[in-house]
Amino acid sequence: MRIVHLCLANHYIEGYEYQENILPRKHKQLGYEVSIIASQYCFDKNMNEYERPVDSYLNTDQIQVTVMPYDLRFGKFARMFRIYNGLYDMLQNIQPDIIFCHGTQFFSIGELTKYKKKHPQVKIFSDQHGDYINTDVTRFRRRIFLHRFLWGHMVREAAKISEVIWGVTPLRVTFLQDIYRVPAKKTALLVMGGDDDKIDFANQRDIRAGLREKHNIAQDDFLIVTGGKIGKAKQIDLLMEAVAKINEPKIKLLVFGQPSADMKIVFDTLSNHASIRYIGWIPSDETYNWFLASDLAVFPGTHSVLWEQACACGIPCVFKYWAGMTHVDVGGNCRFLHENSMEEIKRTILELYRDTDSYRKMKKIATERGIPEFSYEQIARRSIQYEEHGGNDR
Repeated sequence: MRIVHLCLANHYIEGYEYQENILPRKHKQLGYEVSIIASQYCFDKNMNEYERPVDSYLNTDQIQVTVMPYDLRFGKFARMFRIYNGLYDMLQNIQPDIIFCHGTQFFSIGELTKYKKKHPQVKIFSDQHGDYINTDVTRFRRRIFLHRFLWGHMVREAAKISEVIWGVTPLRVTFLQDIYRVPAKKTALLVMGGDDDKIDFANQRDIRAGLREKHNIAQDDFLIVTGGKIGKAKQIDLLMEAVAKINEPKIKLLVFGQPSADMKIVFDTLSNHASIRYIGWIPSDETYNWFLASDLAVFPGTHSVLWEQACACGIPCVFKYWAGMTHVDVGGNCRFLHENSMEEIKRTILELYRDTDSYRKMKKIATERGIPEFSYEQIARRSIQYEEHGGNDR
């Protein structure tokens, strides 16, 4: 069977661990014939936008990737509204059995509708990564119009031809229903996760020892890890300040990623503390090793895919509480922060460091429940096996 992954609503970046990278890989491993159709819109490793050339190539997973051209008859609106030239013909050429649409906010969704009408046996699955936080609809009224009426129209069109539109967090399921006005029966939860192939549980002991030795961290140190896009919304500076204030020699914090310009001064100051190790940007594959080498992951700000990746590695976690984002709690593997304060972070870390029984319980649940729940092999299977009312939208 053939599966086509459409990455036309947003970017597709080679070498990253986003859902649009991992699901095609997993589907290929499950025995499907897989291809990807992507937009020219892309980011480099420093997350700077650029427009890559139209191309067709085999990626590192030996999956055919076709970069679609914009329909330049529409001028600048082609890029703004994601209007592509030749999508219907491309699908006609591939003849997929399943289409997985990563995001539906592109005007060429009409080409997909046209294809479905001609090939009604094709199953289409779509997903949605927007919510109230990352779209800013609660702060800017004009964004409500943009998402409810303009992009909402595209999403509702996609819902008509899709088996389901997956929200990748409970909040995003709610967003689909409330802002995009997609019928509840057409929505369900499909969590993101970690790539099983890159989480080396068999060699965890050696990975832990090697990375700690490399960065002058004792094997019995209580190591906290965090990272990603280090901007104000992630509040990693509060975590760094908390560790500095604790000033306990056995508690260490490792930070990876690149600070934004507005965070650089405060970040550089805090990263000089003896208990903090800053290792800069690292390839996405290496983040799994750092989770395996650490005792606790802490993310005191907005959501990122690192939350689910940490859960997939079986590590106890501390997350900022967001309504509709508690899917990462599988029964006690994590704690939530409610106060947006350095003092709360400090208090939570010290409680887990000192109360070894509570920590061991968290670790047991993280290992036994977190690892299978956030396994991308299992997520990939679920992503194309939906029955109405059968999805998990907790």
